[in-house]
Amino acid sequence: MSDEKIQIETHNYDPVNKYIDDQARLKRSASTWRYAKAAALIMVAAGILAVLLAWAYYLYKKPHRLVSLSEINQKVLENEDRLIEAEKKLPKDSEINTSTKENQLRDQINDKDLEIARLKQQLENNPENQNLKNEKQKLEQEKNDLIKELNNKKLVKTNVIHFQQVEGTIGNEEILITTRLQYDDPSNLEPNTIDGTDPISCYITFNNREDLKNIELGTINQNPQVTNYHLTQLGVSYNYFVNLKNKYCQFN
Repeated sequence: MSDEKIQIETHNYDPVNKYIDDQARLKRSASTWRYAKAAALIMVAAGILAVLLAWAYYLYKKPHRLVSLSEINQKVLENEDRLIEAEKKLPKDSEINTSTKENQLRDQINDKDLEIARLKQQLENNPENQNLKNEKQKLEQEKNDLIKELNNKKLVKTNVIHFQQVEGTIGNEEILITTRLQYDDPSNLEPNTIDGTDPISCYITFNNREDLKNIELGTINQNPQVTNYHLTQLGVSYNYFVNLKNKYCQFN
């Protein structure tokens, strides 16, 4: 018994263990890549969703800006009607693209009216200036000659209104003081009405304030029609408009 030899057989499993470890590492790498790819796709989808939501919100807020062409045309027409009714002005010949002798004469008469109105203002500040007086008389004669020429050619229509306008301000508000001269019988050289009422009246318009309607200053013997809203917004008294009327309306 003592002479028997014991044999021990050993095996090296290191290559097997290494193979198993490599396979496990490869599986972990594949799983990590799949997770990263899924996360990237989720982020891309979230970004697209955010863009779509932002665009939807923009469209939701935008509809009040989208109006049809018919609505725009309607608003334009309503605004034109309001201005014509408020200022009671006749359409200008230039707006209907005419170039007849009648239109040319009327334009020349209106130009003379403006020049005469400017000279009247200058004479208020310098009433002794003889040159201004002579120039004013010359312009008035030229205006009368133009009116006579218009009458001789029988181009005058009844119910003609001329406008004389002077720019001014009330505080910081720009205004336009307009004098109407009614000619029911344009053959007369002076303004006239068939019913005998005063043919000359005056009113104020505001250039930059839609909330302030026109103020009728009336004829020379009428009182200005001023609302409390005008007085409050402009911070002036009623007598201010009386003085404004006496200074700028072209009654003579």
